[in-house]
Amino acid sequence: MAGALTRAGLSDRRLDAVVPVHTHFDHVLDSAVVAERTNATLLGGESAANVGRGHGLPPDRIRVVTPGEQVTSGAFTLGFVTSEHCPPDRFPGHITEPVVPPVRARAYRCGEAWSLLVRHDSGRTALVQGSAGLVPGALEGHRADVAYLGVGQLGARDEGYLTSYWAQTVRTVGARRVVLTHWDDFFRPLDRPLRALPYAGDDLDTTMRVLGRLADRDGVALHLPTIWRREDPWSGLP
Repeated sequence: MAGALTRAGLSDRRLDAVVPVHTHFDHVLDSAVVAERTNATLLGGESAANVGRGHGLPPDRIRVVTPGEQVTSGAFTLGFVTSEHCPPDRFPGHITEPVVPPVRARAYRCGEAWSLLVRHDSGRTALVQGSAGLVPGALEGHRADVAYLGVGQLGARDEGYLTSYWAQTVRTVGARRVVLTHWDDFFRPLDRPLRALPYAGDDLDTTMRVLGRLADRDGVALHLPTIWRREDPWSGLP
């Protein structure tokens, strides 16, 4: 984790906020450490707060948010919309007491899952959908220029689920660019090239085939991120 912060240029910089989209171990395990080392506030539901409390973050560095709340952080405003984890959720439920490491992965239950609506002071907007789950209709009335779309486990679902997921996220918010996230093998160190999750848990080929067809139909640009490369998500958009 320290090496990743250094490579990202964050080892000696301050962050405003660390925002887990839910509290499974692959999303939240190092969140309190990153918040501590960057002097950031840990933002999330009670489950995320209990991860911070277990690590020893002071109360003024933990902020519990509620559905529909908007939080200003630097040049950004974050809107928290209730979401769901992609089925199957292997560790469902909430974290109801501080998590003090070392603990087993199942201690990091899903907790509150969020769709994050991000607005920059420039007026540019983005949706961060951290898991390939959704609450039908939750994003209606919201707009986003770009969607960061979590697709982990999506390829293991039937095509109808993928089509509905796209419609309830990308098409609902009117995104013109989609960046696919959470498709890579998160057990693989970040100093090695990214590779897809094993077929036992996902099928990225199916995800790319179906979402590629939907993107072509809707005239949406579809991208996979390049690790360690900084990018402006709105560059080139009208």
